[in-house]
Amino acid sequence: MLKLAGETLPWISLGRDIDAAQARLQALLRDAKNLSGGERARGRELYLREAAALDKLLQEYAFVVPTRRLERGRLPPHIAAAQFDAATRSG
Repeated sequence: MLKLAGETLPWISLGRDIDAAQARLQALLRDAKNLSGGERARGRELYLREAAALDKLLQEYAFVVPTRRLERGRLPPHIAAAQFDAATRSG
């Protein structure tokens, strides 16, 4: 009935938002490989802000999803920072 009305369950909609946020983070990591100096610092700051927003969505999702098996984990700041640093490390 929800589908016919153009609606969906809140946790499914939130899952789509999470997918979109994860895609944005991947794009930021791809683009970050070409940054240098001050651009890299600004790119890192943007990545960490977007990662924090994603982590907030993941936390909300964990509260509304009907079963723990569907949870998607979290993205704590230290992990996000390590991901960015690894992606931009030259070598």
